[in-house]
Amino acid sequence: MPRQPSKTFTDKELEIMKVIWKLGEASARQIQENLSGERHYNSVMTIIRVLEKKNHLIHREDGRSHIYRAAVNPEKARTRVLKHLVKHVFGGSAASLVLNLVETGDLTFEELDAIRKKATKK
Repeated sequence: MPRQPSKTFTDKELEIMKVIWKLGEASARQIQENLSGERHYNSVMTIIRVLEKKNHLIHREDGRSHIYRAAVNPEKARTRVLKHLVKHVFGGSAASLVLNLVETGDLTFEELDAIRKKATKK
């Protein structure tokens, strides 16, 4: 049985996805130029190919170049990653995730209260 494409990103994959989401679409060279630090072209291409295999990127041909774009928008990707995180790290409990954020100080009670107020308005 073939392995299912990962719904999450490595740090380097996410960096490339952020460039694509920002630019809309780009060639591998444009992606490389928009990454922080020195990135070898072949390394960027390897990550792009992995992202295509995972169905996160798609491309069209433009002459001899491939122009890449995201298969999903950033909001949908965030939702996928968050659902994966809740399911696999927090045992399916979104409440455990939120409680962890509060306990580690990443989410204050004031922020939690503001979120609660926004949620009740919907």
